[in-house]
Amino acid sequence: MSRAQRAPFPARRREVAATGTTRTGVAGRAVTRTISEDPLGGTARRTVLPNGLRVLTEAIPAMRSVSFGIWVSVGSRDETGPDSGAAHFLEHLLFKGTRKRSALEISSAIEAVGGETNAFTTKEYTCYYARVLDEDLPLAIDVMCDLVADSVLDAADVETERGVILEEIAMHDDEPGDEVHDLFARAVYGDHPLGRLISGTEETVTPMTRPQIQDFYRRHYTAPQIVIAAAGNLDHTAVVDLVRQALRGTPLDTDPAAPA
Repeated sequence: MSRAQRAPFPARRREVAATGTTRTGVAGRAVTRTISEDPLGGTARRTVLPNGLRVLTEAIPAMRSVSFGIWVSVGSRDETGPDSGAAHFLEHLLFKGTRKRSALEISSAIEAVGGETNAFTTKEYTCYYARVLDEDLPLAIDVMCDLVADSVLDAADVETERGVILEEIAMHDDEPGDEVHDLFARAVYGDHPLGRLISGTEETVTPMTRPQIQDFYRRHYTAPQIVIAAAGNLDHTAVVDLVRQALRGTPLDTDPAAPA
């Protein structure tokens, strides 16, 4: 919709400070705002959790499916020279296993219900997403939150994915359209991170170490840097509760225990 157009129904905003417990019994304070309400469907709400993580949903009752995504505000522009390619490398690794699930269990859990998962890295952000039937949304939330928040980054997986990424870099050089885009970015931005390849180069990916990737992971994958978004046949409060439950006990725990 262009700026000159008006919505057919006026949007209403309201903000509620929810203190105490949610329906799952997790203590804490969250602020929820209704961004827009459409009598025909499409109600959008936003909740900011105690640790700064944001949850946005759009309820579309006419749908029988849900798209669920975790958006992390980190991309190739946030990398230093030696770290070039770290955001993309990390995207590959997060699907390789957590403390709760192996790589096979991550993929098979969603595929078993007919859903799909994927991810992509850009210069500005990284996204991990799943598409499932509405009844399988709790499963998708649990799996996707687990892999983003609690990946183990196993040393063997680092070496395996290094090879995969180096192959991708070599294939990228064979695509004239991609090459032109990269040359243009380099000409415009020069040595700025925006001028570098999202994938990194053979010179930066080959020597990249597991501790280097782990440090990048923990520095950038923090709650205030993350937006969790979902759209489809869903209930906003239920989504927030499921997210809090899925992140409990991980580095992104929305209500970490108070020190003794």
